[in-house]
Amino acid sequence: MKRPAGIVLAAGASSRMGGPKALLDAGGTTFTGRLVTTLNEGGCGPVVVVAASDTGEVAAEVDRCGARLVVNPGGEGGQIGSLRAALEYLGGLDDPPPAFVFSPVDNPAVTPETVRGLIAGWRGSGAPIVMPRYEEERGHPVLADMTIAHEFQARDLEEGARGVVRRDPGRVLEVPVTDAGVVDDIDTPRRYRERFGDGGCPGRHDAAAGQLGPGGVGPDARESRRAAPPCAEPRQG
Repeated sequence: MKRPAGIVLAAGASSRMGGPKALLDAGGTTFTGRLVTTLNEGGCGPVVVVAASDTGEVAAEVDRCGARLVVNPGGEGGQIGSLRAALEYLGGLDDPPPAFVFSPVDNPAVTPETVRGLIAGWRGSGAPIVMPRYEEERGHPVLADMTIAHEFQARDLEEGARGVVRRDPGRVLEVPVTDAGVVDDIDTPRRYRERFGDGGCPGRHDAAAGQLGPGGVGPDARESRRAAPPCAEPRQG
């Protein structure tokens, strides 16, 4: 049985973090490494990471993780631009995947069980879009059937990927999960400290770590600022 592809969107400038979020420590590995592992263990393959360049530390980390690198030069077009770049790559494969599971790099705490649940929901229902729901909120990652990939590639998406999701609510399957990581968007130094404390990943995110400052582990993820609803023009950076 063919597996959905996994996509990590990591081409953002990460200006609020002072360095690439893709290289931040997520508990013994980088955000990139953790998401690549999660998607692989959750049943995705191949897993691609979209970066802003084919050189530098992020590109090297993608190689270290064993993922495939797709370049969206300079992060052009934000996350919807990066998603389009990934879909163009996947569509050009000799044997394209039947679906894709995508996540911004700043949602690294998602579990493989959540990814497996999305895939099971898609296989069991045939729904073209499958999203996790934690308590009352939708989250990441999002699964979409390859038959609607062209909708994400359309150039008139003023709302980005959210416009595709909102087009027909009846084709969206929500999968209830107990995984708070699906709504845990880590895009500021404060939120990073709350989730991961002051730990660093030497040699991989020195610039970002330097911006974090003092602090300890804060509230549980469910008490944190929630992520914007997935596909609400997932933010770049």
